[in-house]
Amino acid sequence: MNRIVELSAPQFARFVAKGSSVVLFSASWCKPCQEMKPAFHALEEKLHALAAFGKIDVAMSPTIAQMYGIRAVPSLAVFHEGRLLRVMPGSRSMGAMKKAILESLEEIRR
Repeated sequence: MNRIVELSAPQFARFVAKGSSVVLFSASWCKPCQEMKPAFHALEEKLHALAAFGKIDVAMSPTIAQMYGIRAVPSLAVFHEGRLLRVMPGSRSMGAMKKAILESLEEIRR
């Protein structure tokens, strides 16, 4: 079941404001972004109980990417209650993404 929310600029702040969330910053023209999507979807299946998952197209919402210092796509960002915890630029393996997300979420529980 796909629970990944397709985000637009108007929804973004509300989405990241509550609880923990993981957002994939990508672009439709970006080949590494397309290659990373299956791993992102599989990751959502494993971690949906810990965080909400969303994705945003930087070509459609460039101001959001600029606001959070996203300079490369794909980039994965972890938020907690509106605060940016971590940005991971570049294509990553599912294992690397999972480890980074779990580490970020663990930091807020301390």
